[in-house]
Amino acid sequence: MNYAEVLARKLPIGSRAIESLIRQVVNLRMKGNSKFWLKENAEIMLNLRCQWIAGSWHNFCNSIFTSFIHLQTV
Repeated sequence: MNYAEVLARKLPIGSRAIESLIRQVVNLRMKGNSKFWLKENAEIMLNLRCQWIAGSWHNFCNSIFTSFIHLQTV
């Protein structure tokens, strides 16, 4: 990372922003009363949420459907 450029742009270089996002996305959305997750399922849900937020949901779904179709024809 070019720290001089990052600091010149006044971008955060610490982990505070990431830790805050983890708290918001993981703790507040996935934890709560009567919410219990298996580790594997929680990782899948986080992946799906990341795809949605990144704007790549349709590409993600298309890749799943395409791989499913290819499995069926093999």
